[in-house]
Amino acid sequence: MGQLQNSLSSLLSSVGILSSKTVAFPRILDIHESGREAEVADIYQSLGGVLDRFELNLRSWDMEFNGAAIELDEHLHFNRYRLRTLSSPAYSELPGFPLAEYKEYCARYEDKCLGAGGYGGKWSSTSTVKQFGVPWPLKELSGQGAPRWRQRAFYDFVKDLAPQLLGIRLVRIAIWDTIVEEGQTRTVLEVLKSPSAQSAACLAALIGQREV
Repeated sequence: MGQLQNSLSSLLSSVGILSSKTVAFPRILDIHESGREAEVADIYQSLGGVLDRFELNLRSWDMEFNGAAIELDEHLHFNRYRLRTLSSPAYSELPGFPLAEYKEYCARYEDKCLGAGGYGGKWSSTSTVKQFGVPWPLKELSGQGAPRWRQRAFYDFVKDLAPQLLGIRLVRIAIWDTIVEEGQTRTVLEVLKSPSAQSAACLAALIGQREV
């Protein structure tokens, strides 16, 4: 768990109940049984997937708060590939998902993603090349771009379907989201780096608004 996740966990633990690995996350069988395999395959192919059948190797949720799955989306989650997944009709069934905001973040903060993920295993890996083909040179987003970015966008999309696939509650929080503390607007990134006495309650309120 990274520094920002640790900060969020610490804040939320003061205003609610944190748990670990009790909320289910999607697996291949869940997609097959849901009848949404073609829909997921379309997104996989639109991201440049090269396998005849997509593969899935998801991790558990970043954290669980009051029984809901929480994902904290940092710099690497906002780019052109994630934006492509957000065009899926599936989001019409997720009224709590911050679709407009996430589309804006993908367009506005791709340079931040490039700064954080334009090298090494954050750009490409053996498993991501298998799923999405060979990478372009580091920090070159034309053509094939970054297979690791494509995989992350695909996995985020599949996780977004968890409320429909599994009946769970899911909340995504972006570091670029804003909250108001004592009349001052701050990004979640700023809050997690330097929390105030009001931060925990404000973050919990944001989670309550977002719950899918």
